[in-house]
Amino acid sequence: MLWKNFQILFKIRPIRRFVSHYVFSTLLLTGCQYQFVQPKNQPTIELSFKGPFTLASFEEEMRLELQRSTGYQVVNKNGRYLVEISVDQLRKDTIGFLHDRQPITGEVIDRLFPNEGRAVLGAKITIIDKHDLKSMIENRRLFASADFDFTNPNTLRDTQYEGQPLVEYSLGQFDSEYGAYDVASLIAKKNLAKQLALYLGGVCLKK
Repeated sequence: MLWKNFQILFKIRPIRRFVSHYVFSTLLLTGCQYQFVQPKNQPTIELSFKGPFTLASFEEEMRLELQRSTGYQVVNKNGRYLVEISVDQLRKDTIGFLHDRQPITGEVIDRLFPNEGRAVLGAKITIIDKHDLKSMIENRRLFASADFDFTNPNTLRDTQYEGQPLVEYSLGQFDSEYGAYDVASLIAKKNLAKQLALYLGGVCLKK
């Protein structure tokens, strides 16, 4: 009888929606990085940074992202886990081109020049359980990127228009390729910190 009453209630749309939402939320919150963890039960981790593209600003961003995204406590020593992060890859990819034009007639020239790029940053992560003296995860590689666009002062299109000097306005930014790449590299480092923190948050570490 009780089961039949429940079936009748479940056919009512608002109730069905509430039950479905509750079940989904419960399953979502059982994931490692979404558990409600008391401070005294937080897994403790030590961070070790290396690699040619690691900066103090990246290390700070990494710590902040761990606080935002996980229930882990970052300590300077005596942590249960040692997390080694090596930021060892940084490259610049060209992802967009434009046709050049004659500055006076506007006629398309059979010549392409780059106007969009992508800064790609890569890191390896290793997690060591210091209690058991073993590597849980070793050299797991993650990437993050940031796209940018730029002007090309070596082309007629970017330097002149109808005989007048011009710096092309590109997605809200007046900048050269190198200047835009420097800004995008900083954004890529923030994105990589988020990627690493989310990855760590899904690893179910014990206290």
